[in-house]
Amino acid sequence: MTRCDSEMGGYSTVHFDIDQESGSGRFHGYLNLDLPKNNPEITRSGYAMFRTKDQKESWLSGDSYWDWSEYSLLVLRVKGDRRKYLVNLQANTPLVTDLFQHRLFLHHPGEWETVVIPLNDFVMTNWGVIQDGSELNKSEVKTVGIGLLDKQYGPYSLNVDWIKVMTGAEVEKVATKSRKERLALQHDASLDHDHKDMETNMPTGNGGSALNTHKFEEPKNTVI
Repeated sequence: MTRCDSEMGGYSTVHFDIDQESGSGRFHGYLNLDLPKNNPEITRSGYAMFRTKDQKESWLSGDSYWDWSEYSLLVLRVKGDRRKYLVNLQANTPLVTDLFQHRLFLHHPGEWETVVIPLNDFVMTNWGVIQDGSELNKSEVKTVGIGLLDKQYGPYSLNVDWIKVMTGAEVEKVATKSRKERLALQHDASLDHDHKDMETNMPTGNGGSALNTHKFEEPKNTVI
């Protein structure tokens, strides 16, 4: 599901659809900070987000959650711009407005990269205010999403290939494989000067973050 400030009279737009070229999900739109003209109670505007749908309730056990107790890392395969996105997790907390948040740090805008975030690094907030001493209950996770409220006018675009939870061992396997592939690419490129960037004298290709590769073995626990 998607939301933005237009639901309270703002002027931002939000879309989440399938990118026809890559087959990935694309979160995009335009962020507008202008305040609603006919709602003086609104003093801040300019946000957009998407998240997974609420999980189906069971008539026997009630609310349904993801149990991530055995996992330590949230891993995202994304291609973004230079905007400052936030990863949002909802868990079973007393207030529905509680969110566990972490910056989505993108080091290579315009390129596919894999971002690894320790689950213990997420910080609980409520309406943007950090709540001290609250830890994520990994056994009762409700939704996963990404939001944007970086106080900057303009278009935004973030492609999401997948979002998964992993153990440290699983991430290390992916990182090791990626490093070997990247070294192989660099070795091949060094033998062919036509594949070098003339300004930086570095080989072109799929280089980037430590996990920047298109060849992943699919872990079992895929959120998106």
